[in-house]
Amino acid sequence: MEKRKYRRVSFHAMATVMADHVSISGLVDNLSMKGMFLKTEARLPGDGILEISIVLSGESSLLSIKTKGCAVRQTDEGIAVEFKEMDLDSFVHLRNVVALNSDDADAFYEEYYHAIMPK
Repeated sequence: MEKRKYRRVSFHAMATVMADHVSISGLVDNLSMKGMFLKTEARLPGDGILEISIVLSGESSLLSIKTKGCAVRQTDEGIAVEFKEMDLDSFVHLRNVVALNSDDADAFYEEYYHAIMPK
């Protein structure tokens, strides 16, 4: 059984990935603090840095997670993306989305704490 460092949650939202002036849209299938899987039939033109925008709809505003990353795998179902950098606001939104969609938010926060506070 594979042991992941970061909890992955089922989360569905529209996202856009921009690579080499090509924009690809799809539906986020799952999400973690380190990456996501984007369901799309489109393929990336290369293996460069991706600009990623995940749309989060709220009660009173339209929020998004903006990050940069790279494709680690492309399949017939979509693209697995590893996040490389993001601003603080996007990081906080991502942390909250993963915690709120986790089946055990306390366990998520424990993992999160140990990941950011090395021994």
